Amino acid sequence: MAVAQISSLDSFRSGRRLAALLRGHDDVGAAVQAARAALYRMAPPDHLAAWDEAVHDLFEANLGKAVLLGFLQLSQQWRAPRSTYDLIAIGRAAGDIGRNAGSRAAHALLAEMSKVLPRLSGAGELSTVLAALGELADVGPESVGLAIGRLGQLLAHAGGEDFSAWVSAGLRASGGRAARRRTYFALDDPLSARLFAVGRTGDDFARLEKRLAATMIALWNRKLRFRKLAIAPTPVPRRTSLAAGLIGLPETFPGFEGEAADAIYLAAVAHAGAHLAHSTVRFPVGRLKALQIALVSLIEDARVETLALREMPGLRRLWLPFHTVTSSGQATAAGLMVRLARALIDPDYQDPDAWVTKGRQLFADAAGRSTDPAISREIGGLLGNDIGQMRLQFNAKSYVVEPAYRDDNLALWDFGDQPDSPTETIELAIDSVRIERRDDPSGQSTDDNARPDETLRAKASAVTLLDGFPVATYPEWDYAARTERADWTTILEADADVSAQPFDPSTDTEAMRWITELTRDASIGRRVRHKGQRDGDALDIDAAIALTIERRAGSISEPRVYQRDAPGPRDLAILLLLDLSQSTADRDRRGRTVLDVERKAAAILATAVDAANDAIAVHGFSSDGRERVRYLRIKGFEEPMDAVVRARLAGLGSSHSTRLGAALRHAGGYLAGRRAFRKVLLVLTDGEPSDVDVPDPQYLVEDARRAAQQLRRRGTDIFAFGIGEDRFPQLDRIFGERCALRVPRIEVLPQRVMQLYAELKK
Repeated sequence: MAVAQISSLDSFRSGRRLAALLRGHDDVGAAVQAARAALYRMAPPDHLAAWDEAVHDLFEANLGKAVLLGFLQLSQQWRAPRSTYDLIAIGRAAGDIGRNAGSRAAHALLAEMSKVLPRLSGAGELSTVLAALGELADVGPESVGLAIGRLGQLLAHAGGEDFSAWVSAGLRASGGRAARRRTYFALDDPLSARLFAVGRTGDDFARLEKRLAATMIALWNRKLRFRKLAIAPTPVPRRTSLAAGLIGLPETFPGFEGEAADAIYLAAVAHAGAHLAHSTVRFPVGRLKALQIALVSLIEDARVETLALREMPGLRRLWLPFHTVTSSGQATAAGLMVRLARALIDPDYQDPDAWVTKGRQLFADAAGRSTDPAISREIGGLLGNDIGQMRLQFNAKSYVVEPAYRDDNLALWDFGDQPDSPTETIELAIDSVRIERRDDPSGQSTDDNARPDETLRAKASAVTLLDGFPVATYPEWDYAARTERADWTTILEADADVSAQPFDPSTDTEAMRWITELTRDASIGRRVRHKGQRDGDALDIDAAIALTIERRAGSISEPRVYQRDAPGPRDLAILLLLDLSQSTADRDRRGRTVLDVERKAAAILATAVDAANDAIAVHGFSSDGRERVRYLRIKGFEEPMDAVVRARLAGLGSSHSTRLGAALRHAGGYLAGRRAFRKVLLVLTDGEPSDVDVPDPQYLVEDARRAAQQLRRRGTDIFAFGIGEDRFPQLDRIFGERCALRVPRIEVLPQRVMQLYAELKK
């Protein structure tokens, strides 16, 4: 029997089984037959059999008639260009989500999918979105309905991979707390909007900033400063902003990656330069409505681009690819404006709408006056009146300038002091000013002087003071999602508390004698060769020849014919990082805690390094979630090992958890600021990374490993001592086998630390 005949037979049998199952449910059975008939014309028999199975599973899931009818309605409206396997995947996802989160979430998914499918270009994107929602329903069933209800809003400016990364980040950020998940997925958490806007693309602005500055000079002969714009507190995407002689650019353009990201930044800078060159006046707002402001801005965009194209026709290749809108059956104010924007730059574009045609004709008629900004006000006003007569709604709050490379146009307008102006008239300006105030008041981004490499860069934080001053935020590596989440952890820094009874290691006379002998002649760096000495290790040939010549000439001088190698200048910087988590309070059989031994090792090492004229700092850390990584300064590089430092050592306590990656990054920043021949980060810990908001034990291990690798690439040596009888299986993975050292007997830690110091100085 042929394969096609077998498939048809299977389809027939599955249809019969489904009809038998629905016997007695006449309304559902009729809907099934109607949907099946619609699919029969476009779906192969094996697809129909799979569809029957999906309907069967939805019925058996007992999610209610509304869910089943919703899937059948979606099936009946299915269009041929899209594979029916996508439809089947939606049905199966609805069943899985319904079982975990209830029938309401399943029904919401089916209703939302009919709206967002056009934005999911392929089966890969659809499956990515469905998998992300399935994971959310499994882990946070109370929140999946919130994410589904905002699916259209979130996918309007980003793809499936961005959405998946946003969901994954939300699950990480919530730390297993349902209340925090609800806040995140309801978009009430500013972090939620920021992470979705950034997506998986990283910081494109930092990567391209130098190139953009060079482009501005090449095109417009203008040397301007750029600033990175703060992420908006809603998923509405940011646009380029011109203000006070600065060009503000978003950290990333959602939905643009790789070469596409490069292209849109270059297009944005070229467009901004056209405004700076040709937008010579600011329009008074007066009593213009928000729609009129948007239309005048659109015409002004087209006017300055037209002038720029006269001078540099090649710019069309930069701008035109972003004008991709085509005519659609249902006209909206925002949709018509995007189509007009394309009509004014693309001579080959044909649009059937009379309003778009009128706008193109008015613009063409004013070509002889294109250097006069007043034409933008005139044409925009006429087109705005027509929109009003067409009764098309315009939402100023949700309006975003399109295409994405164009700026927000606020620099074109003089809003002035308008106490009597209607609220709607200046809504666009209010929203922008509110966002701008999130930046530095001086108008300079906190990252203006930062290196493009974001992996270890700290950013100024603006969180509430908790257990110290918030001094920096750092990224964190999510090994499961294969992405680095920017500004994920917050460092709270403070000087360690001072105890009334300083810790004094000098009572251990044997250890101090051994330390003095060990460090007396040790050095780091190159050795210095002293020539012409009275005594030494070898003969100085040049001095011996010179002395022989002098004696034959009858001159008598002191015989200095030896050379001696001596230690060079001290050039070693060590940062000793102490784990202060709660587990360091555990005691061994003799009643000693790990913290006691860490304290003693720190005091002895700091005393020895000071005696050897090397630089050492002693810091400690613990964590209580990603937003509270507490970092204590015990001894600074420039501080002597005095009573104050010993009092801080004595005042140390054990608390909370071990978010190692963030502490490594912050400690690495301290070492990066030192001028030294060799920089060493030495970590003392009694356990592997963990924290209260991370249930996955491998997550913080992989992040710490990445942090250690990044520091090594920057020239910092990292060593770690695992203290206690634990085997520390992940210590090798984080620091490497040669740099991960075990100390099962905690009392020998000071000696082991000093042995490492001696090796470093050889």
